[in-house]
Formats: sequence, structure tokens, C-alpha cells
Amino acid sequence: MNQRLLIYAALAIGVVAVSLLGDMLLVSIVSAGVAAIVAIFVHRRLGSSDGREESGEQPAADPADEWIDHLRSLAELNLAIRERALPQDVTVVLETNIDVLRRLVPELNGDYVGSDLTWTVNRMARDYLPRIVRPYLELSPVGRDEHRAELLKSLAGLESELENIAALLRDAKVGEFKTKAAFLRARFLEGGLG
Repeated sequence: MNQRLLIYAALAIGVVAVSLLGDMLLVSIVSAGVAAIVAIFVHRRLGSSDGREESGEQPAADPADEWIDHLRSLAELNLAIRERALPQDVTVVLETNIDVLRRLVPELNGDYVGSDLTWTVNRMARDYLPRIVRPYLELSPVGRDEHRAELLKSLAGLESELENIAALLRDAKVGEFKTKAAFLRARFLEGGLG
């Protein structure tokens, strides 16, 4: 009788275990199904990689790539200045402007992405400074002497404005960014560049 009781108890435990496992199994299957449906919905709704793979779109470029290119361009301009062996006063002013831009570009693009002032300083680094310097570099030594005062005047104006921008950043006068950007566009980026 004890053996029969043990067998009945074991069968009862087995039936209870199977029924519990069955319920857990059923719950697990239902949970997995719901999770799969949710995953499919989210995947279709958001698309794989924001829909770029399905639509053939290329992934968006990293915004840092653009301003890093500005820094590379400034470094190349600095190298070109050194290779041409310009007069010391011209080299000093050029390198000062380049150094200030090399400090401002990452700061503005890191802390003030999308602001008018950031856009304007990026254009000054990418367009304005090379636009006034590269033609000067191509001149003969005599031509450089003739245009030296004009170049130094342009560079002094740029240096003054870059110092003002650095002061705005240092004093955190973000409210003045838009006004300064409008002024800089009018002063430095006219002629189809602004």
C-alpha cells in the first residue's frame, strides 16, 4: 500500500508539474508571440536603421565631419603659408587668425550646433579666410608687396571680430549670437558666399 501511495503521489505530482509547466509553457509561448509581434511592429514603424536600408538612403553624415574638415582646411592653409615663406608680419597675423578659428570652430560646433554664429564662423573658416589668402599666396613677391597692406587690413578686421566672438563665448552671451552672426555675414561673407 505504501508503494501504491507513493506511485499515486508521484503521478499526482507529475500531473501537477505537467499542468504547471504546461501553463508556464503556454504563458511563455504567448509572451514570445507578443514580443515578436511588438518587435515586428517597431521594426516596420521605425524601419531598420531609420529606414535608410529599405529606401536606399545613405546614412546621414556625422556633423563633426564637416567642422573637422574646416580644421583640416585651416591646417592646409597654414602649411601653404609656411611653404610660401611670407613676410613675418603677414605670417603672424594669418596664423593668429587660424589659431583663433581652430579654437572657435570646435567649441561652437560642440556647444552651439545650429546657431547662426556657428554657421557664420564655419563659413569664415571654410570660405572667407581661404578666399582672401589663397590669391595672395599665388602672387609674385612683387605682387604680394603691392597687396600686403590690403591683406593685413582684411586680416586685422577678421582678427578683431574673432576676438569679439571669443568674448561672447567666454561671457556666455548667447543672446547676442544672432546679431553678431548677421553683422559678420554682412561684413565678411558678401559676394555670393553668405
